[in-house]
Amino acid sequence: MATNVSSVLGASLSSSDTTKLFALGTRIQGTDDTWWEYVEATSTFITGQLVIVNAAGTAMSLTTAKYAAPSFHGQDIGFAQFAVNQGEFAFVAKQGRNLYVLTTGTIAAGTGVALVLDGKIGPMAAAAVGQTMAGIHITTSASTAAAYTAIATVTWPRSVVTTGFQG
Repeated sequence: MATNVSSVLGASLSSSDTTKLFALGTRIQGTDDTWWEYVEATSTFITGQLVIVNAAGTAMSLTTAKYAAPSFHGQDIGFAQFAVNQGEFAFVAKQGRNLYVLTTGTIAAGTGVALVLDGKIGPMAAAAVGQTMAGIHITTSASTAAAYTAIATVTWPRSVVTTGFQG
């Protein structure tokens, strides 16, 4: 788990709080070339879950409806690195090495990943034709039918849909 190396005192990269300690949208740097953003969770997140972050600094689960909506375009993406309850405040990872990414199915290290919108979880799976996530490199292989937390290198993750919406 990364640790805070910025000058923001008291910033935890491994736990959430029920009290807002920093301005929403505050960005800090951590070890392993990680960057983090302080958000308020509008739903409960599990470790490795992909979340969308709006300009106001609130984070929400990514669903098929939100992904298909024109308002999704331009939203920021982050990954919860620990469980966060709805209404809590926490830093979500934006980029770096050795980050938790929720996956499902079999993904070999180095395989491209796609977003799977199954309810509100939004795990990564092996990339399908026409739909992928750019900027996410799985560094540990995952092989399970259930949700699994893999380790990845994340560099400004973004959705790339080349053949129309697949949800």
